Amino acid sequence: MPPATRARFAQSIQEEVCKLPALQCAAIQKSCGSAWQDIATSQPVTWLDEATYNALTNSIRKHLGDPATIRLFRGLGRRIIQNPNLQSFVEGVFRMFGLSPHTLLKASPRGRETLVRDSGTLEYEYVGPNAANLHLRHFPVSTFKSGTTVVLLSGTFLGLLDASGCEKTAKLTTSRVELHAGHAIFHLSW
Repeated sequence: MPPATRARFAQSIQEEVCKLPALQCAAIQKSCGSAWQDIATSQPVTWLDEATYNALTNSIRKHLGDPATIRLFRGLGRRIIQNPNLQSFVEGVFRMFGLSPHTLLKASPRGRETLVRDSGTLEYEYVGPNAANLHLRHFPVSTFKSGTTVVLLSGTFLGLLDASGCEKTAKLTTSRVELHAGHAIFHLSW
């Protein structure tokens, strides 16, 4: 099955885009075509199809470039723990384990499942007291081949580190990015 994304998550991305300078925001909206309005008017709990979501994310990357797209999704990653779809899950994780980079990164695979479906698997790997890897496998190539998913996830994962108080020390690199297989490893440290 093709990947799908919760409308509320895409609407959160739209909120971040609307914080950009007016000309950039307008260019992204225009480039999205009807997908912008389709996302905006969807019920938050509905699933958006691959083409609609990709129209948004590819438009962002096209108009901002990779560094600014990472910054935009980093801001979103900071806010993701406040997402209504994730709120009870996040609160439960914090009650059990406290707020730390490892807590957020270890919980990210389960949290991600509330926002996307049929989008491969994400696995957490403890590397050391200040490092972890996230392994993404089997993401559908139809979306993954553009590389946009790696860019936006890089920003989102950095934002999770920011949300745990590591904004000044957060670092991320990627390896084994296989665009035509749907695989990537995200190496995070703080």
